[in-house]
Amino acid sequence: MSHKRLAALLASFMVLGACTQLDATSSAVPERGDPAFLEAVNARADELYVNRETQAGVQGFRTLYIAPANLADMQVIQPEGATADEAWRVTESEEKIIQKAIAREFSAALSFDAAFNIVDSQEQAKIIVNTSLVAIHPNESRESVAAGAKLGGAITVSIALVNAATGAVMVRSVDTKSSDDIWAFNQVDNDDPAIDLIFRSWGNSIRRGMLQVQGRSRDPLVQPIVLKQQ
Repeated sequence: MSHKRLAALLASFMVLGACTQLDATSSAVPERGDPAFLEAVNARADELYVNRETQAGVQGFRTLYIAPANLADMQVIQPEGATADEAWRVTESEEKIIQKAIAREFSAALSFDAAFNIVDSQEQAKIIVNTSLVAIHPNESRESVAAGAKLGGAITVSIALVNAATGAVMVRSVDTKSSDDIWAFNQVDNDDPAIDLIFRSWGNSIRRGMLQVQGRSRDPLVQPIVLKQQ
């Protein structure tokens, strides 16, 4: 493959990352022990993959449909040496609560500042948000938690913003976020705020990615990598 063709292929995607800082207070990600850590303040996905080839004609897209998330293929990655824990399997009643939490938090984030209009069906939408819960990563086994171990862990999700007319992926995020209370996900019986905070952060990230595709973002934290021909 020639250098020109390789450069063109690589340039079809640009990676958006937290490369520069606004200021010390707005860009610093809270660490453990910081009161803002559990509040998901300044939380954001580290990277988004933006398909530049889909930009033509999508600058005016505003209507967006949040498709039901796929929870069927979610894996539970147990701590080293722990046996399989079937109690992590999402029940039908739990899935309804999780779907509601995802839809609510994504809607709030994507419609913020009138960025996008959320519609009730794919037929009304220019953009479709597809979400898959990929894995749950509890740091400790159920036995360890019962004995007093900490409740931390993480969730991995895959999100794609798709052109409803063509099926082309415009923005994709595959990201893992940690939580000091991952076990809230295993005890879903109401609108648990611990779950809401995680999905709220992802909603904000994909909003920024789509605004970048449409040339409507001036977020100085989002700096594309510039690929130069060798």
